[in-house]
Amino acid sequence: MNRVNQPPLTRFVVRKRTMFSLLVPLIFVIFARPTLPLLIIGIALAVIGEAIRIWAAGCISKNARLACGGPFAHVRNPLYLGSLFIAFGYCFMSGLWWSFLVTALMYYYFYYGTIYNEEEHLRGVLGEPYIQYSSEVPRLMPRARPWRGTEAEPFTWRRVWYNREQQSIIGVALFITAFVLIWLQPTHQLFGGR
Repeated sequence: MNRVNQPPLTRFVVRKRTMFSLLVPLIFVIFARPTLPLLIIGIALAVIGEAIRIWAAGCISKNARLACGGPFAHVRNPLYLGSLFIAFGYCFMSGLWWSFLVTALMYYYFYYGTIYNEEEHLRGVLGEPYIQYSSEVPRLMPRARPWRGTEAEPFTWRRVWYNREQQSIIGVALFITAFVLIWLQPTHQLFGGR
């Protein structure tokens, strides 16, 4: 489904996916019922997800060159994969069973069209190298052996900063802090007790 054929509501939601990716976890925070084991699992997943995003952000020069090094040698969309880890980390931290369903639906709805559109764009901008790369590297399920197609950009912290990954780092840190603070409260829920 390309962007032109999407209904107006879908285009709006996809364009505003960052807003929704902050709003939905905020709802989870409001109704959270964290337990220590779920909090630990969730924090681990969120940290792994953010580490994947940092690694990817440090290896990509958007629209300038084929990103095929670092995590891009294993999966075409490591930034979205990292975001998925973070989102499911929030689900575990919240202790809410329904958060997993909401997250799965949200992720599919927001990112399926986004990934498809970005891949169409990259085929047009980068041409044959991207077509070859995308035929050999999976979209979201990482392959064990790295792809060795073309020379890759090395990781740099400067690129992490340029790609504004610090915003995601701050967001993850704030959500982890919020879930931990709720867990520390005697009622374990922001609104209403047990």
